[in-house]
Amino acid sequence: MFWARAGLAALALLWSGLATAQTCTPVYQASPPALNACADEGRVSISLVGDVLLHGALQRQGYALGFDSIWGEAVPFLQETNIAVANLEGPVAPGIRRSGSQGHDPGAVFDDVVYTSYPMFNYNPVLLRDLKAAGVDLVSTANNHSLDRFGQGADATIDLLEAEGIAYTGTVRQEAAREFVTWTRSPLGQIAWIACTFSTNGIADRHDQVLMCYDDQDEVLALVRDQAARPEVGGVIVLTHWGVEYTTNPSRRDRDLARALVGAGAIAVVGTHPHVVQPWEIVPVSSGQVPVIYSTGNFVSGQPGLERETGMIARLELCRTAPTEDLARSLDSRLAVAQAGWIAVRMTRTSTSRSLSVADENGVARFAQPSHDLIEKLVPGYGLLPRLACNGGARGADAALRVLLQ
Repeated sequence: MFWARAGLAALALLWSGLATAQTCTPVYQASPPALNACADEGRVSISLVGDVLLHGALQRQGYALGFDSIWGEAVPFLQETNIAVANLEGPVAPGIRRSGSQGHDPGAVFDDVVYTSYPMFNYNPVLLRDLKAAGVDLVSTANNHSLDRFGQGADATIDLLEAEGIAYTGTVRQEAAREFVTWTRSPLGQIAWIACTFSTNGIADRHDQVLMCYDDQDEVLALVRDQAARPEVGGVIVLTHWGVEYTTNPSRRDRDLARALVGAGAIAVVGTHPHVVQPWEIVPVSSGQVPVIYSTGNFVSGQPGLERETGMIARLELCRTAPTEDLARSLDSRLAVAQAGWIAVRMTRTSTSRSLSVADENGVARFAQPSHDLIEKLVPGYGLLPRLACNGGARGADAALRVLLQ
C-alpha cells in the first residue's frame, strides 16, 4: 500500500509539472441543431456537469493529491465557457459528525467520522477551493444529501461557498427568508438560477432551508414566473434534482414538471440525481424551443459500471432572441438557448487512482468512447465531438500518465 501511494504521488507530481505550462482549448467538431433564432452574433456559453458525489476513495485521493487529479481532463471544458455549473452532492461542514454534533476537525483527510461517504456525505473545504480552481462558478445545493449534516451543515456549506466566491442556489440559512433565486452576470445580461430537489432522504427540513421540486411545486413555478417577467432578467434556468436512480428514462412526474417549468418561463431545465444519463426533450413554445436535459449523469463518483461511470458535460449557448410578434419584452434583455450539445465523460479507475476521461480525438477516446456511444443512443445528434488544441502536448503527457497508472 505504501508503494502504491508513493508511486501515485510521484506520477501525480510528474503530471503536475508537465501540465502546469499547458493551455488547452476545446475545438468542437460538430454543430448541433439550432433551437432558436438569434437577433445577433452575441453568445453566452454555459457548461453544466452532474453530481459531485465523493465516495471514500475519491475523497482520499482528492485530499492527498488535489481533486484536479480526478477531474483535470474536464477543466478545459469548464474554463472555456462563461459560466460553469455543478451539483454539489453533500455538505461541506468542518468538524460536524454524522449525528450533527460538533467534533474535532481532522483536516483534509477521509476519517469516516467527520468527512464521510454514503449514506451521509460530508466534505472538507478544500473541495470548494478545487472546484473554484477548475472553473466552477455556481453549484446547486438542492439535492437529497443537502441535509446530511442537518441545518447547521447547510449553513456551514453556504458560509464556505460565499467565502470561496462560488455562487449557489437551492438552500438558505436557518431562519433566513426563503429567497432561492441566484443571479449571475453574463455578457448578454443577468441569468436567474433556481434549484430544487425531490427529497432530503427523510431528514426533516426543520428550518425550511431546502427548495423542494414537488412539495413546493407552486412556490417553484411562482419563482420562475416572477423571474421570467422581470425586465432585468435575461432568462431563467432551473436545476432539478429528481428522477429514479439508475433509470435511463425520466418518469411521467418529471416530464410533467418539466413542461410546467417551461410553461412558467424557464429557458432551460437541467436535471441530476439518477446517476445515469437520460434522454433530452426539446419542448416547443410560442417563441421557439426549450431544452430539457433530464439527467446529466454523474460528474465524479465512485459508482461502478458503464452507465454510472458515464456522464456528460452539457454545453448551452444562449443568445438574444430575434423579434417576434408576441415578444412583449425588450429585445436586449430576452435570452434563449441557441444551441445545446454534450461531451461524454467517464470515470476510470486503476488499482491506485480514479480519474475522469473525456471522449475527444487526442488519444484518450479509448477510455471514454463507450460512454460517448452510450450517450449517442440516448441523445442522438447533439454530440459535440471535441478535440483539445494544446500548446505543448498536455494530452500526450496525460495519455502517457494513464498508461503508467494501469
